[in-house]
Amino acid sequence: MAQSSSQEQRVLLGFKDAVLDNKASSWDLSKIGGLPDPVPHVKSPSPLCPLCSSALCHVVQVYCPLEGSQYHRIIHVFACSTKECWGKPQSWVALRSQCVETQNTHVPKQANKMAATDWCDGADDWGFEDEPEIPPVESHATSCPTASVPTDWTSQLQNLSLTDTSETLQSSDSVFRSYYIAVADEEDCAWDIDLDHARRLLKDYERQGEAVMEDLESCDGKGEGEKYEKCDLQNRDLVFHKFLKKISPCRQQILRYSWNGNPLYMSSPDEASQPTPCPRCGRQRVFEFQLMPALVTMLQGSKADMLLEFGTVLIFTCERSCWEESDMVPVQEFCIVQEDPDQRYFN
Repeated sequence: MAQSSSQEQRVLLGFKDAVLDNKASSWDLSKIGGLPDPVPHVKSPSPLCPLCSSALCHVVQVYCPLEGSQYHRIIHVFACSTKECWGKPQSWVALRSQCVETQNTHVPKQANKMAATDWCDGADDWGFEDEPEIPPVESHATSCPTASVPTDWTSQLQNLSLTDTSETLQSSDSVFRSYYIAVADEEDCAWDIDLDHARRLLKDYERQGEAVMEDLESCDGKGEGEKYEKCDLQNRDLVFHKFLKKISPCRQQILRYSWNGNPLYMSSPDEASQPTPCPRCGRQRVFEFQLMPALVTMLQGSKADMLLEFGTVLIFTCERSCWEESDMVPVQEFCIVQEDPDQRYFN
C-alpha cells in the first residue's frame, strides 16, 4: 500500500527457509527457485531469453496481493543462466499474474484471514499460533515464519491441496533448488549477525575508497575528463557504501519488499535504466521489491554449470496493478539489474 511521503516506508525482508518439495508447492506462497506455479486461469509463464533464446530459469515467486484489491497477485522473476547474459537487464523478466479471490477454491475461508497487504502491513502478525494446525494459505505465515525463530515448515505444509499442476510439475533441466521464503520486518532483523564482521567490512571499504580518492587528488594537471572520473567514482563509492551500511545488520536477506517505497541501489542508476510506464494502461511503475546479493549463493541448479550472478535486481510494477478478470496471460513488468562491485562483502 502506498504511503505518504511524510511517513517512513516500511520494509520487509525475505530469507531462505526450509527446502520446498515441488509436490507441496502452490501459487499462493513465496519461494526461491523451483518451477513457477501458475495462478488459476492464467497461462503458465515460461519465457525465453531475448538475447540467446535459452529458457529462462525461475528465480523467485512472490505472493503479494494489494490492500483493497479483489485479486490474488503473484510475481515470478526469471533470469538467464548463460554467463554471457549475466548483468544484462534484457536477460531478466518479471511477470505479474492475478486472479480474483473467488477463484481460489482450494483455500478454506476463515474469519481471521489476514489483510491482503501482508507484505506491507502485516509483518507484526507473522509468527506461530498456539494450536499445531496449519495456518491459512492466504496468510503469508504459510511460507513466512518469523525470521528470528528458524523453523522447518515442511511438515506443516505437506497436506496442502493443490490446483491442477500438470504443467507446473513437468521435468526441466534448468531448475534452481526450491526453498520457502521466510519474512520479517527490517526493524526486527538484527538477529544472528556478526556486527563486528560487518563493521570491519565497512571500514575496509571506506579505507579503500579514501586511498583511491587521495591518489586521484594527488595527480597533477587534472583535465575535465579526470575531474568527471573523480566525481563519478566518489558518487559510486557513496552509493555502494550506503548499500553496505543499510544491509549490514542483516546480510542474510535475499529480498527487500516495500511496495511504492524506496529502492536500495548498489550503484547510481543511469537515465536509460529508469522504469518505463506500464504498456497496458500508461500509468507509471513503482518500486515493489528487489533481490539481494545473498540470494546468489542460494541458487543451486540441477546442473553443476547452472549458475547466476548479479548484484541486485529491482522490480518495478504498475502502480495501478492493472488486470481484467478475462486476462489469461501474465503482464511483464520492469527490471533494473545492477552488477556486484565486490562479491566478497556479501560472503
